[in-house]
Amino acid sequence: MPSKSASMDPAEAAKAEAISAYQSYWTELPKAYAVPAIEGTELQRYTAAEALAKAQAGVANLKTLGQIMTGAPVLTNPTVTGAELDKKTPNVTISACLDVLPWKLIQKDTGQPAPLPSTRATKYVVIALVERWEDGWKVLKSTPHGDQSC
Repeated sequence: MPSKSASMDPAEAAKAEAISAYQSYWTELPKAYAVPAIEGTELQRYTAAEALAKAQAGVANLKTLGQIMTGAPVLTNPTVTGAELDKKTPNVTISACLDVLPWKLIQKDTGQPAPLPSTRATKYVVIALVERWEDGWKVLKSTPHGDQSC
């Protein structure tokens, strides 16, 4: 059975694959932060470079503080805003809206919510750089823009 992308223009198929990888990143990251551990998730399948380093640092920080995150952020309207598909390593830039309100920081030992700044942004623009590697699309960087609500 042909894949959905087989009938698409190759550039559009590549963009759709990149968006799918970015969505998978946002599915796997909350799993890692809920434990906290990257092991047992597919995060390394969808990330590399800065995005993977930040995820590993986030997991280490949660462990150090005795915290976990429950729930998951909601990513909406992921849109390719730039594409360099003819490069040796094809890449796309994706802009999306991230709502972190459903993602809760919890003290692991008490189960109580951890304090967060009341002024923190909870729904904002995220910009990602995603590259096509031999084993698939990988998120290299996902930058929150807390000053840009969506």
